[in-house]
Amino acid sequence: QCVSEIMAAFSSKGKEKEKAAIARENLKTLESALQGKPFFGGETIGFLDIAVGWVGIWARIVEEIVAVDLIGAETMPLLTAWLNKFLEDPIIKACIPPWDKLLEHNKGFHKILTAA
Repeated sequence: QCVSEIMAAFSSKGKEKEKAAIARENLKTLESALQGKPFFGGETIGFLDIAVGWVGIWARIVEEIVAVDLIGAETMPLLTAWLNKFLEDPIIKACIPPWDKLLEHNKGFHKILTAA
């Protein structure tokens, strides 16, 4: 449900903040799963971190393009810390396209979705 609600915030014209609030509620599940550990798998990155990693990246892209708060440091400190550690891992870092390219691609996608 996190993904569908983040996508709804991204593609809703005029209801971005309302959809983002629903997405934040769903993201609280991920936040609670990090209680007491730096990664979903424990002390190191595991399969679940890799699977969920794109959700965090997608949330950051949506935050920037539609100006909503999804994974804020104040509201979701564990998820914020996790995403920062995840993105700094050398292997993960090497596999993710440059941020400006991700943003540019998704800005074009956003224009298409909200053009109608």
